[in-house]
Amino acid sequence: MAKHLEEKPVTGTEVRRILGPVEDELVMSIIATGATAAEVAEAFEWLGADDRMGTDLERTRRGRVGAVYEILVRDYEEEEER
Repeated sequence: MAKHLEEKPVTGTEVRRILGPVEDELVMSIIATGATAAEVAEAFEWLGADDRMGTDLERTRRGRVGAVYEILVRDYEEEEER
């Protein structure tokens, strides 16, 4: 069975399209999760979201979305420290 386009792992170009200009190390960490472009976009939304997102949409940061979210949080915190 062929994978649907939405199920393909995210590419570096897609990561940068979603997040903007980011360092190669961050891109590689996100690619290593196996997340799709949709999952990366959702994790990025969580980064700027308030608790309404989880409550209203009845969604949580699980699986690959959660893994990407954690990577983004660590990167954000490291940027704040610089």
